[in-house]
Amino acid sequence: MNQHQISAVFLGGVAGATARWGLLELLPSVNQWPWHMLLINISGSAALGMVVGFFAKSPRKFLFLAASTGFCGAFTTFSAFAVDIASFIKANQYFNAFSFLTASIAGGLLVYKVSKRTVESRRVGL
Repeated sequence: MNQHQISAVFLGGVAGATARWGLLELLPSVNQWPWHMLLINISGSAALGMVVGFFAKSPRKFLFLAASTGFCGAFTTFSAFAVDIASFIKANQYFNAFSFLTASIAGGLLVYKVSKRTVESRRVGL
């Protein structure tokens, strides 16, 4: 990894972490179930699908790294996801842990695939 690539990930990461923090500040926590984190995980998966679909045919390394690893990586942190699930398990809220885990993984995979295919199908004529 060179300095150019590190800069791309850094700049994208700053933007992604800031966007996640801003959304968490704006979105109210309505109950114990972390809807706000699910929304961030799902929207980040959709964004990553769009990025991968967009750059599949014309890779621009700096922009791809900034948007994928940097922005999407910092926007959807696995550590926050793990803390939420661990908190549910510690409180013996196994249904909440399982439902959040399932919704995040299944939802994330689904929106990633749909958004990637959508962008790829629209790029055919470009």
